[in-house]
Amino acid sequence: MIVDVVLGSMRRLRTRIEREALARAKYDGRGVSLGGRRAELEALVAMGAREPSLGRIFESHCNAALLVALFGTEAQRRQAHADAYAGELFALWYEPNEAGVRIERGRSAYVLRGSVMRASGADTVTRAAIVARKPDGGLQLCLVPLDRCNVTIDDSGWQPLGLGASNSYRVCFDEIELNDEDLVGAPGDYERDPWVLGGTLRHAAVLTGAIERLTRETLGFLVARGLDRDSSVRVRAGELRIAARSARNWLRAGEDTWQEFDAAPSERAAESVVDVAGMARVAIERAARDAIELATRCVGSAGLVRPLPFAQLVCDLHMLLGDPGADAALARSGEIGLRMGTTLHSVTMSDSLRSVV
Repeated sequence: MIVDVVLGSMRRLRTRIEREALARAKYDGRGVSLGGRRAELEALVAMGAREPSLGRIFESHCNAALLVALFGTEAQRRQAHADAYAGELFALWYEPNEAGVRIERGRSAYVLRGSVMRASGADTVTRAAIVARKPDGGLQLCLVPLDRCNVTIDDSGWQPLGLGASNSYRVCFDEIELNDEDLVGAPGDYERDPWVLGGTLRHAAVLTGAIERLTRETLGFLVARGLDRDSSVRVRAGELRIAARSARNWLRAGEDTWQEFDAAPSERAAESVVDVAGMARVAIERAARDAIELATRCVGSAGLVRPLPFAQLVCDLHMLLGDPGADAALARSGEIGLRMGTTLHSVTMSDSLRSVV
């Protein structure tokens, strides 16, 4: 059965995730990767290139580890590091609609109810950072030890064209009891910027890795079949390389802005992180769409068959492009530019340009 193949793939993924997670996904109390911003993003790029499903799961692990490091107590941070070294896989899950997870105060503990519709690595994650909604509408981050809770995992609705090995199943929480030690930070901490909106750069890094993989595979396919002598093929190959380089350049711009914030945190620097990360996310998504079109035109129907990787990579990329928020990122960028008269890295318009405007 297909499910058996996916589960087997997931078990192999877990072994690889653990090695990388232990080495890379560690953050200090400022939310900075202990290896530096570049090392964090390069690890995500490598994951996305190796297998996009792996990238999706590792991104979720990094998001959860980051939030615990930022907002958790010292005891929670120590326990999270110990769990990661022991091979526990973390994930950040949030279902924003009415069917999402809710947290209420019970007689002797907090109680979680509700579900997450597409929880990455649902059958493998053992430490889930759940964003739960309080009765007053506020959001509370909770760290749930899934290996010690009775949750229901439903894989019946997970039949995607891409990212199948991410096993993003529905997870139902029914009367899960938590105590104060399971709550991470104060209500509303999850929504603080630049860490939430600026964190979209990690997703963009996974996407960049998948674009670069598709580019390399396509160029190799063309050379191996002697198609590289065709002038029209060379044009498409050049455009494909431009798309991959564009993605990489925008990722680097986001990294630079984060490093500026790390060196001198301020409200303006935080806004710059959110702005540039949002622009990078949109630009890299556009690069991905260009890469998909160019690669499929290059390889043709002969390349879209198994065991060649193109059909799966294209489907995986389409799934990665399905995340919401691109329009909101563009609107934020436009608002900031109109309000401040700035472009990338807060470069102010010259007086001569202002006189024209």
